[in-house]
Amino acid sequence: MPRHCSHCGLELREVGDFRSCWITVYECPGKRPLHDFLEVGDPRWTFPLLDLNPGVKDRLVNADPALVELAVSRIRMIDYKTISIVDFEKTLLGAFSEPGNAAGQS
Repeated sequence: MPRHCSHCGLELREVGDFRSCWITVYECPGKRPLHDFLEVGDPRWTFPLLDLNPGVKDRLVNADPALVELAVSRIRMIDYKTISIVDFEKTLLGAFSEPGNAAGQS
């Protein structure tokens, strides 16, 4: 089923192949910033498209498979229709800090 950019309406295209990790990465062909998306699924649910922060898609596409697996393991399912990708993005951008780590607290 085609996906469309929530900002401009263009049909999105899939980037990379991350289906083994239950994620799909999309980019808008319009090449505007903030038009990259992540779709997360599991055996029961497919969650709504989420906007990716700048730089995350490029890091993900070029990342070592071990880093991708680590980042995916940090996606949190809140309920059957809500997930958090904050720690996923922080991991890929090199900004993740374990809870309780004084270096990551301000």
